[in-house]
Amino acid sequence: MAQGPDDPNRPADPAAPGGDFPSGGPEAERPSGGPEAGDDFGPGGGAARDPEAYRFLRNPSREAPRGEGGVPPGGDPRRPPHPMDVPGRPGAVRRVVESSPAKKRGPFLGGAPMVVLILGILLIASCHYSVANIVNKIGGISAERPLTEPGLAVLAIRGEIIDTEWAVDAVRRFQEDPNVKALVIRVDSPGGLVAPCQELYNVLKKFPKPKIVSMGSLAASGGYYIAVTGDVILANPGTITGSIGVIMEAMEFSQAMEKLGVRSEVIKSGAFKDSGSPFRSMRPDERDALQAMVMNVYEQFVRDVSAGRLLMTEEAVRALADGRIFSGEEARTLGLVDRLGGYSEAVELAKERGALPRDREVPVLYEDGAVGVFGQLFGALDFMDPVERAVSPGLTLKFIYRPGL
Repeated sequence: MAQGPDDPNRPADPAAPGGDFPSGGPEAERPSGGPEAGDDFGPGGGAARDPEAYRFLRNPSREAPRGEGGVPPGGDPRRPPHPMDVPGRPGAVRRVVESSPAKKRGPFLGGAPMVVLILGILLIASCHYSVANIVNKIGGISAERPLTEPGLAVLAIRGEIIDTEWAVDAVRRFQEDPNVKALVIRVDSPGGLVAPCQELYNVLKKFPKPKIVSMGSLAASGGYYIAVTGDVILANPGTITGSIGVIMEAMEFSQAMEKLGVRSEVIKSGAFKDSGSPFRSMRPDERDALQAMVMNVYEQFVRDVSAGRLLMTEEAVRALADGRIFSGEEARTLGLVDRLGGYSEAVELAKERGALPRDREVPVLYEDGAVGVFGQLFGALDFMDPVERAVSPGLTLKFIYRPGL
């Protein structure tokens, strides 16, 4: 049936306005870079020169125009198959609409949730709860307020001993609290600086209430020095203890400086003013003077241990005070500790010595000097601390068990 020019079912003229071609004819949809050889819009492509081929490109469901040999009108029979050719219809091109690839999400599911996560971590870290305060929330234990009924106090000494002001203050509060009937001293420390150890030793020696010491995995040197203030010392069979002695250490890297061409110039008031400087070798007279000071502090250590262990004379202590470490079992045999046992046994013994009921739980004041979650986190990650100690100016005396750095 013939189709008139006004028939709505009649295909639109490609060249007419509003037809299948956009305004400007078939050239308008060519790529901006111009036709390339072998392109479907270029020479031999068919679509650029044949309206029917372009109409098929716009609507692939239509039958592609075919000429002699299956080649579209205006097509090149020598043209090789194109990857976008319709199978079985060389030269007829179908439109491929390629959607933009979805953005890959990172492992943290986008930026906003990650920000929320970081803010949450910082919020938790900023709470600055010590272990004592956390336990107070969940178990009725507090280090900040006095007990309301008779109970125990626990003083936990952990890690290297550098500052004991918090511990001295806690012991005084325990002493002033009438409901604290006994004290458990939990020691898990390799020792530390001499003066802080001595400060805590002197305060604990004067504590008038029963004192039970519980050794953890390590209670050596300054840790043992503090432990001897207890009325009874309990250690686990595998506890590392002993290491009675004093150490002074300093780094010396003058040869490395010489290789780098670096020198240190010192102006001093006396020959010994820069003793222990890392920028030069130590003189023999300096070594003798420092050795004499170390031995003086060593004698203080021996004397204080003997005073704490009433059954051991200074000679007996000195025989063991050459820096050796002992297991808890060995220490029990040598008289350095009184019994073998853990923390729970120490608590039961403290309840017995403090005349507290042993058939039920009693309130406990707990103090460990924790600096809060944030401080503990960065303290644990402080991998530069050994280096800082090594290159810090001056010398320090220590009751400490620490092979190497």
